[in-house]
Amino acid sequence: MRVCVSTQITAPVERVWNALTVPDEVSVWDGVTALDVPVDYPQVGHHARWHSAFGPLRLTLHDRVLVVEERLRLAATIDIAFIHVDEEYRLSPIAEGGTMLVTSDEVRSRVPGLSWFAVRLTRANVVSSMERLKEFCERPTRM
Repeated sequence: MRVCVSTQITAPVERVWNALTVPDEVSVWDGVTALDVPVDYPQVGHHARWHSAFGPLRLTLHDRVLVVEERLRLAATIDIAFIHVDEEYRLSPIAEGGTMLVTSDEVRSRVPGLSWFAVRLTRANVVSSMERLKEFCERPTRM
């Protein structure tokens, strides 16, 4: 089952790309903590591990990078709890220096019969994450 979210961000593609790929920036807007992230993340073949909160639980999110097209596309598999996601971000410049970010996720449950629940959780998380990313990228940068 697929979850797709398009987000228009009033920030240049480079700013949005950095927010998606620089671990310190990801931690700020996404609320995850880098547990074991390679120094030169993201590169094809990397396996990054992040701590993620799910209510009172702290879960380990496994992020396995499949595709990196600098400032254009990032694809990975994500595994957290019983949810598996084939995740893809596509970035494209839009008028006046902004960015269109399209998130396309193929979601599956590793527990039979719970795909509907995995999709529901993933959709809610993606929508919330993209709102936080947009807010983060549109903030004035410090000099």
